[in-house]
Amino acid sequence: MKIALIRQNYHKYGGAERYVYHLSQELARRGHQVHIFAHTCEDEVNQLNRLRKLNVPNQLNKAGQHKLVPQLNKVNNSVNPITFHRVPIFGGAGFLKTLSFALFSRRQLKKDRFDIIHSFDRTLYQDVYRAGDGCHREWLSHSLKIASNRLGRMMIRLNPLHLTLLFLERRIFKKCKKIIAIAKIGKEEIIRSYQVNPERITVIYNGVDSEEFNPANRELLQGSARKQFNLGKDDFVILFAGSGQRRKGLSYLIEAVALLDRKNVQLLIVGKDRKRPYSRLVRRLGLDGKVIFVGGTTETRNFYAAADIFVLPTLYEPFGNVCLEALASGLPIIISRCAGAAEIIAEGENGLLLNNPMDPEEIAQKIRMSFDDDFRSKLGRNARLLSEKFTLTKNAEKTLQVYNEIIAKGQ
Repeated sequence: MKIALIRQNYHKYGGAERYVYHLSQELARRGHQVHIFAHTCEDEVNQLNRLRKLNVPNQLNKAGQHKLVPQLNKVNNSVNPITFHRVPIFGGAGFLKTLSFALFSRRQLKKDRFDIIHSFDRTLYQDVYRAGDGCHREWLSHSLKIASNRLGRMMIRLNPLHLTLLFLERRIFKKCKKIIAIAKIGKEEIIRSYQVNPERITVIYNGVDSEEFNPANRELLQGSARKQFNLGKDDFVILFAGSGQRRKGLSYLIEAVALLDRKNVQLLIVGKDRKRPYSRLVRRLGLDGKVIFVGGTTETRNFYAAADIFVLPTLYEPFGNVCLEALASGLPIIISRCAGAAEIIAEGENGLLLNNPMDPEEIAQKIRMSFDDDFRSKLGRNARLLSEKFTLTKNAEKTLQVYNEIIAKGQ
């Protein structure tokens, strides 16, 4: 099968990007011809250069397109390279980047023939759309509810990026052959917002690399990771991971940490975003020395290894790959019920759920529950067992079923 995958950025940083990266590898290992249409693929070019040093053949085709050779195909033991197509975009404002990527990717895709075109961004030309970023109309509704004043709400409504995303979203949900939602709540949002026929939407939960994210990492990496950030052996480390930190409730988590009586609590914040507003909040609450900003990184497994619990009080989250990564790492997780990942959590068995992620006292109360060593150990063991149900292999197989359904119907 000749498959085109579309994502503006193709790398291992960020939940949606990691997902596309892993899916492309799984598809290639099954013998499919995988073509990536992206603007950037920096990490993979670096990997390509390392392969060149090892004299791996067939790294560039005659057209000069980059080819990355993954591991031996698990099905037929052949090496199947992934082909990269660089899609140009306009710089500047976000809506220009989004719209130009949609236009230029469509132009490039029409130059070739593919059995399946699968987009992970809101674009103009695809057979399958994975709504990994959720339903934008639904997120805007949440944003308007928490906006501080009328001016803030007006700016949200008139923001050209939001208008562009809504335009593309309407077009996709009207014309796309199949939509993949990554949680039941996402499917319900799409149906509610756009009156899409439920039969056009398939729910496929994410998968996780259980070897990369593993409880064994705590023994291997915890000491060095904690030492890097001057964390003590006896510190109780709370991990928050993700960009878009306003949406993911970071300010409420910081406020919750200020309510905790335990002196050795440390909050480790991993992810790219504007640091200044949160730094001001930390100073105002007297938490200097208790909150560590790491910034963006691809080595997230080190931080799962360093942590005692993972907390994500998100206000809106289609699923949350970080939740699966934390579960696979054997970490107890505390997440809000509005996250798609909450659908797989059994309260008090393999995680804890927040009814109101905007309530610092509720967050603090859940964290206090995890101070109990025996309870925390039980949650961690069950978290790992739960994660083993959500593999990259199962995810790829279910995605291929969607592809085959489209091809069988001759859509």
